[in-house]
Amino acid sequence: MMMKKIVLVVRVPSAYDIELAKKVGPEWDKTIEYWKGQGAYVESFPFPQPGHVISGSDRQVQKGMISWGGQKVVSIVVLQAESVEQATELAKRCPVLDHGGTVEVRERP
Repeated sequence: MMMKKIVLVVRVPSAYDIELAKKVGPEWDKTIEYWKGQGAYVESFPFPQPGHVISGSDRQVQKGMISWGGQKVVSIVVLQAESVEQATELAKRCPVLDHGGTVEVRERP
């Protein structure tokens, strides 16, 4: 069966800070090792620091990060799986879920 590329959009509560991220780091290491063992892990892109937000027709630039519903995006993980359902089961291992975070699972076309 053809493997699909699946993107996990990882969000954490706005109050999730660098200290908590450091504490959760070893949990992420274990999760990534598990995914690698399953042949599912492709790559990940953590970006916890604020960047530049561009908005409006005048292209206004502000330093910061967009948060929605009290959460902010802090990383993207790419997995490969036979289905979105299989990837969703793998995504349930994301440690941010134990700390108020959410994970959105999307198939990459």
